[in-house]
Amino acid sequence: MFQTMDANSPDPGKTSAEHTEINTQVQKVKLGIYLERIEEIDIKQSRWNYEFYVWFTWNPQKIDFLGNNTIEHKGELPFSVINGDIISSAIVQTAYDSASNSQYIQYLVKARNTQFFDVSLYPVDQHDLIIPIEHKWLDRNLLVFVPDTVDSKISSRVSINGYERNSKCKLIEKPHAYKSARGNPSLKSGYKVNFSQLRMAMRISRGGLSSILKLFIVLYIAVIVTFIAPFVSDPSRYTVGALFTTAGANYVLAQKLPAVEIFTFAEIINTVCLVIIVLMMALLAILPAVIFADGKADAFEKKMNRRINMMCFIFFIVINVLLASIALQLNG
Repeated sequence: MFQTMDANSPDPGKTSAEHTEINTQVQKVKLGIYLERIEEIDIKQSRWNYEFYVWFTWNPQKIDFLGNNTIEHKGELPFSVINGDIISSAIVQTAYDSASNSQYIQYLVKARNTQFFDVSLYPVDQHDLIIPIEHKWLDRNLLVFVPDTVDSKISSRVSINGYERNSKCKLIEKPHAYKSARGNPSLKSGYKVNFSQLRMAMRISRGGLSSILKLFIVLYIAVIVTFIAPFVSDPSRYTVGALFTTAGANYVLAQKLPAVEIFTFAEIINTVCLVIIVLMMALLAILPAVIFADGKADAFEKKMNRRINMMCFIFFIVINVLLASIALQLNG
């Protein structure tokens, strides 16, 4: 994600740009964004819906930004949201400044983006919500976006349940490469072109010990119940109940996270708790058979039983504290 919002680094796994230098003859268009609201964010489905204002300022004598002088583009929306769909758009305001010979246009846009979120540290995860804007037909040899860092802002009304947001936004311009002639017979095979892409990012995060406890409190209680089981007359009732609680926690977690190829922090915690419960069930089945093999338990055997249970409990505490500390440190 850090490379994605670094103007000088290529996007990981994407086609790299032919060059990042800006030709001095290329026309510059100022672009600004005001994020008005976030309607929905769905981590599992890898998408988020939002509404924003976007504006452009350019010299109409040097560049036909709106495509009014071309038959194929006249009246067409001149920009697109990459990795997303524009649900609706409307022109809010237009203006012309004769003194600076600059044309201005502002749109209100509602869009939906597909964005793959890094959930490896869930539930102490953080994400950069990115709005990527490109011109539809003018490539980077003809147009380069210049971020409006003065007026680009995030509305105070923007909020997301369960997440804290950074009040500041980051804007960069970056070349976006397309390696395809798209069937155009006038272009050579392997044709590659760069478009100027402006990205605005807002960071959201959730973290702290409270996030971990809220998600895993029931699971932790189930494990503790397992350690109580040896001191009751029918321990199997406790261990089986704890096992079903862990299975339920895994199911709930699966409903919240997208399918990923890695073990997330939450899944590691669930697996550790499951291993502890299964280990305790095995010990409760094996130890009594060994201890009472001669029909009675001496002081040494009772002492070893308590020590094994205590070692398992200490391991459970230490591994969870260690994992939580690492996750919180990485999130920070």
